[in-house]
Amino acid sequence: MVAGQRNPRHVSAATDVDRAVGGRDRTGQWPEIARQWQEVGPPLRPVAEDARFVLEAVSEWGRQPTPPRVLLLGVTPELYGLPWPAGTDFLAVDRTHAMIDVVWPGPREAILCADWLAMGLPDCSRDIVLCDGGLHLLGYPEEQRRLVHLLANALSDEGLCILRLYVPPVEPDSPDGILADLLGGEIRDLNILKLRLWMSLLGSPDEGVELGTVWRAIHEVAPDLEALATRLGWPLEHTLAINAYRGSTARYFFLTVDQVLDLFCRDPGGFQLSDIRVPSYERGEQCPTLVLQRHADIA
Repeated sequence: MVAGQRNPRHVSAATDVDRAVGGRDRTGQWPEIARQWQEVGPPLRPVAEDARFVLEAVSEWGRQPTPPRVLLLGVTPELYGLPWPAGTDFLAVDRTHAMIDVVWPGPREAILCADWLAMGLPDCSRDIVLCDGGLHLLGYPEEQRRLVHLLANALSDEGLCILRLYVPPVEPDSPDGILADLLGGEIRDLNILKLRLWMSLLGSPDEGVELGTVWRAIHEVAPDLEALATRLGWPLEHTLAINAYRGSTARYFFLTVDQVLDLFCRDPGGFQLSDIRVPSYERGEQCPTLVLQRHADIA
């Protein structure tokens, strides 16, 4: 059983927190993705194997005299639904009203509608932070660096930050090669296609990849999505979900594991690496889970 604190600041705010931080549009594709949430699957959503990694990482908290205070960045149902100890203080934070309204499975008193960089959490107020595939939503390096600093302050000593990442492959894919695989029926579904195209179209870490370029790349080789769905045997609604990227200027900023560790363990730091888990599913090597521990003696 998860207990959400009954605090007015946890309730979805009336203000438009989907606006930009630093002038950059953050609304992007998320309202449409919320509508199409049933079309999002692994590796873009965690599976039982990923959930087991999290449970194993937090198992020691089950032996603590008091239940943990958990912060979830985003509204990932698979993480909220884990068997948390009775009395767990669970707070989720998401900036998009539509994701909260459609996807969040918990009580309203356990959700805060806010940007992750403006959560206003007191120091040492959380014991565990979870984030499933969300670090790349923030600009690199400044926004990601700010988040690390905020989390280091919000976590208690010995607290855990558990992140599932999307990282570039060791051997780069070319967009042309991926699109040839697509037309040849060698790509399982849209989730795999997105992950591969994100990385192949990625610029420098601070440039990221614009989601509209992903849509255009597909449109150039398959302008008729209904025909593409028929050709591949994909459900039409699943195939049409790529239209959430059409015209989107939103950007994703993907880092290597080493670059993420540099942020968390060196600059700004405050953490040390406790574990890395790599799942066994297709493209799992690009979706590692990092377990990072906060220590009082780390500046």
